[in-house]
Amino acid sequence: MNSSESGDQDVNIEEEELNEPIIIAQSAKGMEIQENSDPFNGTFVFFDEDHTLGNSLRYILANQPNVEFCGYSLPHPSENKMNLRLQTVNETKEKIMNDGLKCLSQICDIIEDKFKQALEKK
Repeated sequence: MNSSESGDQDVNIEEEELNEPIIIAQSAKGMEIQENSDPFNGTFVFFDEDHTLGNSLRYILANQPNVEFCGYSLPHPSENKMNLRLQTVNETKEKIMNDGLKCLSQICDIIEDKFKQALEKK
């Protein structure tokens, strides 16, 4: 938010509020991005997802040249969410994540096409 949007008002932030993750985006499909002030690392929280997306996306992202670290976890079986931690160099975490999701989507499209071709041969 720039100074014109904030109305140039003074904001008093408590020290413990500075350490809390900030949710900068949330979509209707159930994803949010938690971040600190570093544009190159953060945690993406995917709701209603599990190891299927987590491991596939981690593999794609970890093999990108600008990714320093990528890992995912499922916090608890009763919590229906998957956390993916991403640390990048030279490009923002959002750009790297977007590129990784596009790549995974393309791979899924190729697999679907191959599957349909195989069904047609029967």
